[in-house]
Amino acid sequence: MKSLLPLTLLIVSTVGVLSHFDTDLFAQIPVITTCDPNAQTLKKGNTGEIVVTLQNLLVEKGYIDRGYVDGDFGPGTDTAVKQFQTDNSLTADGIVGPTTWQVLCSTAVPLSDETPEMIRCLDGSEGTSCPTETSPHHQPSVNRQITVPLDTADSIYSANKTVFLGSKNISLTPYLVTEEHSSDHGILKGVGNVTNNQTYISTHLSDELIQSTGNGTIKTRDGESIAWITSAIGRPADDGNWVFHEIILFNNTQSQSLALLNNSIGLVKSTVGNEPDYIWLLE
Repeated sequence: MKSLLPLTLLIVSTVGVLSHFDTDLFAQIPVITTCDPNAQTLKKGNTGEIVVTLQNLLVEKGYIDRGYVDGDFGPGTDTAVKQFQTDNSLTADGIVGPTTWQVLCSTAVPLSDETPEMIRCLDGSEGTSCPTETSPHHQPSVNRQITVPLDTADSIYSANKTVFLGSKNISLTPYLVTEEHSSDHGILKGVGNVTNNQTYISTHLSDELIQSTGNGTIKTRDGESIAWITSAIGRPADDGNWVFHEIILFNNTQSQSLALLNNSIGLVKSTVGNEPDYIWLLE
C-alpha cells in the first residue's frame, strides 16, 4: 500500500521543526494577529480579549509562550512587556500605551501590506507573476499539490492503536488553539513493541486546515526511550477523517536499541480514526 505525501508540507512544516530541544515548542505556533495601534492602554491587572491580543503579539515575537495566553495581564505578561519595551528603547514601565502599541503593531505587518515577491520567468521577463505558457524559476506554491508515493512497507514505525488521554482549549482568538494528549501502541522495526506518548498544540486555521506542533517520547518495553518533536499539517480526507502529514525530528539517546533514530529526520502520516499511523526515516 502506498500513501501520497504532499511535498508542499516540506515547505510549510519545516518552519516548525526546531534545530534543538531547548526551544519552547509553544512559541512555534503560527498566529496572525490583528493589531490596532490605537487600542486602549493596558497594564498589570487588566483582563479581556484585548489582553489576549496583546499576549498573542508577545507570543509571535518570542517574549512569552502560548501557555500565557489567558486574557489576564499577570506577572508573566508584565515581565514580557517590560522586556519588549527595553529591547525597543521604550520606557520599561509595563504599561502598554500608545507608544508601545505603535511599536508592537509596526512589527506585525499584515499580509496585505507585504511587498509582492519578484520572480523570473522562462521568457526572461520579471514580475509578480508569469504568463501561463511559461514556468517561473520559483519555489512551488503552497496551493499546488505535488505528491510522491510512500510505501508503508518501507516505514520504520507503525501504530494500530491510539489511546486518547485528553484535550483542552488554550486560546479562542484569533484562532482556536487546542492541546491534545494521546498514547500510541505500535511496532518499531528492529525493536518490537513500543509506546509513543505525544502532546500536540493545534491551531485550527479553518474548517479544512489545522497546523500543529508536537513533542513526545517513544519508549521500549524495557524502559529505554527517545524524545522527538514534530510539525504537522492536517486536512480532512474524503471520508471525513482528518489526515496529518508531519516532519519529525528525533533527539539523541543513549539507548542502543533506539540508536537507529538518533538525530534523524522522518516523515509521519497519522489518521484520526482506525487507520494505522506510519513513520518513514529520511536518508
